Amino acid sequence: MESPDRLSYKPSKMATISWILYDLANTAYSMNIVSLYFGTWFIKELGQNEAYESLVYSFSMLLVAITMPVFGDWSDCKNKKLAGLMLFTGVCIGSIFLIGMAGQQITTISLLVPIVLILYVLANYTYQGGLVFYNALMPVVSTPKTIGRVSGYGVAIGYFGSIIGLVIARLFVEGEAFGLKIPGVVRGGAIAAFIPTAILFLVFAIPVFIFVKESAWSSGPEKNWSLRQSYNKVFRTIRDTQKHPGLLRFLIAKLIFEDSVETVVVKMGVTIQIIMGFGSEKANLFFIILIPFAIIGSAICGILTDHYGPKKTLMTVITLWIICLVFLALTTNSTMFWILGGILGALLGSTWTSARPLLITLAPRENLGEFFGLYALSGKLAAILGPLIWSLVIIICKHRGLMFGYRAAIISLAIIMMIGLLVLRGVPDFHHRLKKGSVT
Repeated sequence: MESPDRLSYKPSKMATISWILYDLANTAYSMNIVSLYFGTWFIKELGQNEAYESLVYSFSMLLVAITMPVFGDWSDCKNKKLAGLMLFTGVCIGSIFLIGMAGQQITTISLLVPIVLILYVLANYTYQGGLVFYNALMPVVSTPKTIGRVSGYGVAIGYFGSIIGLVIARLFVEGEAFGLKIPGVVRGGAIAAFIPTAILFLVFAIPVFIFVKESAWSSGPEKNWSLRQSYNKVFRTIRDTQKHPGLLRFLIAKLIFEDSVETVVVKMGVTIQIIMGFGSEKANLFFIILIPFAIIGSAICGILTDHYGPKKTLMTVITLWIICLVFLALTTNSTMFWILGGILGALLGSTWTSARPLLITLAPRENLGEFFGLYALSGKLAAILGPLIWSLVIIICKHRGLMFGYRAAIISLAIIMMIGLLVLRGVPDFHHRLKKGSVT
């Protein structure tokens, strides 16, 4: 049962708003750098092999998978979720900024490529790792009855941040955005998106470190921590799943279906340029148009999650993912492609909106940092496998042409999601705990 302090706890509005604004900050990075401009710049403008991007992205996710469960446990023991978030955020912002500087200043490709790939690993690692601390702060900025809504609002505002990020980036990439221009700024290409994105991330991340506080009921007494003991604890937690019914099954299901989701996030920018023949400017517009669907989908999904429960909502979302991916792989109609893009945008936000509260119904409150570390572990193992499977399918289908290979890769994502949905069906539904304000 929840403690009386938890049941009577009411977060300040500024704390909730600041937590939500951080979602805006980091989603701008995810959209601008991971989904659109890094791949466009590295593969199309620098002429590098797509497999390099997939390998370094997967390596950064491997680092997250190996380290973040124990860092999440450290944040529980030392009550340092905000401190961890601050460190990882600072390193991520610095890495993005340095990629932008290197891309503009270093002209020798043999020197530029390894520097950029190392910084990209560091940026992705700290971005993804920071989400462990960020997600574990969710109960501090919500109540048991509003946690789904707060999660949904965070994702929705995050995608609104993507619009801001894409528009600002386009001012530097294209030299203009929908008739707007910055005096003295000329078209700089995809690399010009990095420094403005880093600054945007910094501005909207600052409030969370000012207004969000780890409350007494959420922190508890400080405990001793060691790296070896923490790894032992993580292995013990995974082994002793009978103490937390459904947790391991949920993490496995998430690993499988997020395999596809993470790949869509990384590969969508390049995919739409190859399959539909979009240029970078039209690809930018595509993302801007689909983001409102992500905002609306996230907000609606948050309400549905509170009403029907995170498990039922998430299963519906994954089912819709499967249907849309199949149609996306088969369609040759430009109008249908735009429609499917809007639906996928809504589903992308809805996935995180319902998945985070589902974990909270399965995990004990006093170990949320640790279990969000395991949450990251399953997701990042997926992010290791997804891009590699994607690239492998394209290589296997190379003799049939690049476009056929990309369509086959999309079908492979739908098949993976079907498997994840089957595993998710067996996760217990503890929605009543949230409705009664009694998360374990």
